Amino acid sequence: GRLYKNYGRWNGQQILDSSYVARSIKPRFEESPQYGYGFWLSEYKDKDFFYMRGILGQYVIIIPEDNLIILRLGRKLIKKEDDQEHSPDLFRYIEEAYKMLETQ
Repeated sequence: GRLYKNYGRWNGQQILDSSYVARSIKPRFEESPQYGYGFWLSEYKDKDFFYMRGILGQYVIIIPEDNLIILRLGRKLIKKEDDQEHSPDLFRYIEEAYKMLETQ
């Protein structure tokens, strides 16, 4: 998550080409604007974010505008309904992360 949030830079060194990273977190297909190159794309309260999701419900959610990376280790996949672009638990994790930040 940190590598992509920093456009391929890790500890001051460019590990991945920044233009590749930029392209991978933009919509890949016009008919599927919620998917980039290996990343899911969405927004939360007018803030763009991208994320990776594992088969057991793991998440790495990156919200660059707030310099925020949310990691969730999973044990069970919560499936989305056909009419949903994203799994409903995704936004619950984001909301809870922001609540934790407010209390600090």
